[in-house]
Amino acid sequence: MNQSLRTSAAHVFVEDITQPVLIDEDFAHLSKSLRLRDGEIVSVSDGRGSWRLCAWRNVEHLELMGDVETHQRMEPQLAVAVSPVKGDRTDLAVEKMTEIGVDEIIVMAPLRRSVVRWDERKFAQNIDRLSRIARGAAMQSRRLYVPQVVGPVLLADVLSRGDVAVADPSGTTEVGSVHTIVVGPEGGFDPDEIPLNAAHVSLGESILRAETAAIVATTVMVAHRARRSDHTG
Repeated sequence: MNQSLRTSAAHVFVEDITQPVLIDEDFAHLSKSLRLRDGEIVSVSDGRGSWRLCAWRNVEHLELMGDVETHQRMEPQLAVAVSPVKGDRTDLAVEKMTEIGVDEIIVMAPLRRSVVRWDERKFAQNIDRLSRIARGAAMQSRRLYVPQVVGPVLLADVLSRGDVAVADPSGTTEVGSVHTIVVGPEGGFDPDEIPLNAAHVSLGESILRAETAAIVATTVMVAHRARRSDHTG
């Protein structure tokens, strides 16, 4: 990560980095929660890889400073498919997966043993809320790309992707060859929900909570991608 990006007083996403205007929520966060002082450095990004430095002047328009820089998205792009879980643990999983570096969070449609079952209206509301959580976590962690949160997606559609594997302690598929990991619901999968030819990847010998498995899945995939990048860079 660029040192200027890492050490900025705050990092925010804007629609246009040539004329960065803060939305009300971000303006309130910088002025009231972070209490930025006049002239402090703020990094702004369009959430699509481009960013620049600005100066905070306690107005909605930030004062331009540095030139625009653009970073290519890390490849391969990584995704984790999850089922909603009880309480605020889905929120926690989305926040941590974003901070670690996932590119897409797939919220699956209810499965047979799913404990949480959102109807169509709630799904739309919750996807919007989870997207806002991902955006906030991406700002906190100085990411230049905001991960996409999508759903509801059928399990069969997730499994039809290339380089996908189901999380299972007995899995034998190498993590480095997987770009999407599917995490089961709190009640687990019914045996016939997963095709016999589906790949399985191990996240360790322990039986993990669904949200923990999602966080671990992101961690191991991002770590493998970083190692491949170091070897090829």
